[in-house]
Amino acid sequence: MGITFQINGVNRVGITHEVIACFAANQIDIIGMEVRPHYIYLKIPTVAPSKVETIMQWIRQVKGIEQVKMIPYLPAEERENRIHTILTTVSEGILLLDDQLRITTINRAAQAMLKMEPVQLLHDSIEKLWGEAAVEVRRCLEEAIEVPSVQVSLLTGQKKRMTYICSYHPIIPAEKSERQGVVIVLRDNKQIQELLSTVQRSERFSFDEIVQQSANMRQCIETAKRVAKSEATVFLQGESGTGKELFAKAIHFESNRSAGPFVPINCAAIPDALLESELFGYEQGAFTGALKGGKLGLFEIAQGGTLFLDEIGDIPLHLQAKLLRVLEERKVRRVGGNKSFPIDVRIIAATNRNLADMTSKGLFREDLYYRLHVIPIVIPPLRERKSDIPMLAQYFIQKVCRATNQPMIPLTHSAIRALQSHNWPGNVRELQNVMERTVYLCLEQEIGAAHLYFDTQQDRAESDQDFSHSTPKLLKEQMDYYEKTILIRALKEHPSIRQAAAYLGISHTAVLQKMKKYQL
Repeated sequence: MGITFQINGVNRVGITHEVIACFAANQIDIIGMEVRPHYIYLKIPTVAPSKVETIMQWIRQVKGIEQVKMIPYLPAEERENRIHTILTTVSEGILLLDDQLRITTINRAAQAMLKMEPVQLLHDSIEKLWGEAAVEVRRCLEEAIEVPSVQVSLLTGQKKRMTYICSYHPIIPAEKSERQGVVIVLRDNKQIQELLSTVQRSERFSFDEIVQQSANMRQCIETAKRVAKSEATVFLQGESGTGKELFAKAIHFESNRSAGPFVPINCAAIPDALLESELFGYEQGAFTGALKGGKLGLFEIAQGGTLFLDEIGDIPLHLQAKLLRVLEERKVRRVGGNKSFPIDVRIIAATNRNLADMTSKGLFREDLYYRLHVIPIVIPPLRERKSDIPMLAQYFIQKVCRATNQPMIPLTHSAIRALQSHNWPGNVRELQNVMERTVYLCLEQEIGAAHLYFDTQQDRAESDQDFSHSTPKLLKEQMDYYEKTILIRALKEHPSIRQAAAYLGISHTAVLQKMKKYQL
């Protein structure tokens, strides 16, 4: 163990030399030493207490010495102990490399992930273990840049190939004179799933949080609750804005998979060229621009949990065949790969389209339709459950008032009648927008019918207060009104967003942007 001294005094030339001479005169070896302004730290082998007292007396006689005391460790040893504790306790795998990319330190977590002992790793070049993937490690060292979240496939000590997510951080001294090495942070799929689960546990959603009091919504919730514990595929059908994703979340968190990830994807919002790689992932070099090490697909990310396929009706036909194969075989093969990976994922699909009609027209595969249409739940539009409108409106008002730290603003009877008379083409999402806008713009102590600001002003209902609605006067208002009308007609007449876009002569992305603009 040894004995460590902390000696402090004035900062003068030669004082350290005189202190060292005290130990030499008493024939005591120094096995460690650190010097900083006003402080000298010395470590010696263990000696008799009487000899310790003698040496301390000698040191106190040196001119300028103010205090001599014993401490447990040298400052460098204390720092090393702290670093060792951190490396031992963190759940991520940590590998420290020197400036030649040789492994100098590896923590327990990394040993467990790689299924290797330190003797198999220490002092070896990372290129021996990482192979071609080590090019990113070398780039980190040579360019002194962080390289986050790189997917690496490695052969473990059990001769089994596994995929890890690695981040590389250069070690740069304070003087920035030369690079000293690289820190590798290693995570395996299990850790990534646990991180997702931790985040989602804080975002848990239950059926009790779906605001409703109508009979048809209660029936939907009862059906969803009954099937939540099963592994059956659930098919949610309803207009945009009715709350299909809320139902999907509630089913997931009510299921036996609630500890696993809930992974949503809007199939209509991703271009065809990217949708396949998003769903199934890809191998390194699968196409130009592919990440080194490849990329996990959403099926693999959702392992042990639920994959929510929103707007399933917008998946192109060539991907429908691959999706059907994955659902039937319970295996997924990445783009550019020749190996299939088993998956353990529950599927919840949703659409605002009539898939049965699309199937009859050859726009959606019949076999995939029946594979997904196991437990159908049709969520009614807001116009068919008007008894829910007052409760929902009050809920959204309370939410905005709480967020803006203002007192609750009540709704008058005339306002409620106006809300219930509106057609609500945007459903609950439109109601939320109307109530948020109304709270921000209303300067009164209560919200009357005249204070409601609907998306389509001509649809505001009559109330106790007689109020009228003028058609848009400004050119921009008229242009927006007609553009919205044309867009609604095109979406009603065509079974998918892509076909509506082709009919209008604009891109699929442009249609999505206009739908967002008009909250369709």
